Amino acid sequence: MGFFSATIAAHLVGRKIGAALLTHAEFRENERRWWSGNGDVTLGGHDWQGTGTLIQIEGLEQPIGTAAPKTSFSVSGVDAAMVQMARQASNRVKGRRIRVFIQFWDETDWMPLDAPYALYAGRMDQMSYAADGPQQRTIRLSAETLWTNRRIPPYGLLTDRDQNARFPGDRGLEQVVNLLSKTIRWPVL
Repeated sequence: MGFFSATIAAHLVGRKIGAALLTHAEFRENERRWWSGNGDVTLGGHDWQGTGTLIQIEGLEQPIGTAAPKTSFSVSGVDAAMVQMARQASNRVKGRRIRVFIQFWDETDWMPLDAPYALYAGRMDQMSYAADGPQQRTIRLSAETLWTNRRIPPYGLLTDRDQNARFPGDRGLEQVVNLLSKTIRWPVL
């Protein structure tokens, strides 16, 4: 095992290095794995289907501060059957995981260098479609980062009304509204 990774070692000896994006979408019925090159490849024991420039990824960025940017994956040049699938896809995509990796390659023999590096992890939101004339159709899948709903408690809100709807007569959260903008001195001397 060397001090440098295979990607850095290849760069240091002057070989050309290429990169490709790998996408793993966990749809309800089956998982799909595709990469931004041509042909199929096997990486990490999984087969990745080559899409070339057929699939476009927009908004691939890390969230900074309180922002939770949306990412969209679009496929153009689809037929009417795929548009019909997109119309009925809400239960197949909503809340399912989608991840994007980057894979480095040695351009001389197209051998993968190192393992894929994770760039993005999110949850699929909704699938939509658009048509520009009778033959030009596009399907768009939007995804949100894992941090989108980080301030919402799981399965509910921290309010007295929500707590009483779940557990009638519970008084555990009735004073929460009084705690807004309240200063509590601690320790009391």
